[in-house]
Amino acid sequence: MKLNRIQVSEDSTHKLSILKGRTGLLPNALCRLGLSLSLLDPGIPKPENYLKDGSEFNRYTLMGEWDPLIVALLKERCAADGLPLDDESLVEQFRAHLNRGVELLYARVRGVSDLVELLPK
Repeated sequence: MKLNRIQVSEDSTHKLSILKGRTGLLPNALCRLGLSLSLLDPGIPKPENYLKDGSEFNRYTLMGEWDPLIVALLKERCAADGLPLDDESLVEQFRAHLNRGVELLYARVRGVSDLVELLPK
């Protein structure tokens, strides 16, 4: 997947700031958690629902050493959804899952203790 930087929506930027205050976690860690939530959600996120008008992240800062795993999970999800696996489509789905994930995380986490509830039982 050809991507060096990714920009989230203004709404996601605002929610990440609030989540950082609630949990003490950095935005890149929060994005990873949110991305995981979104990849587990059965619906397909729509890239057009998320404008590129918020914070911009460097790919390595966002995904770190987990980059190959995250890309593989995204490809698997896109294939399961019957979506194209070309670079442009993958980048758009990554951005959509990232933004939707922040929304899901924001709705579920009011404090650091809520993070435990995200773990599978």
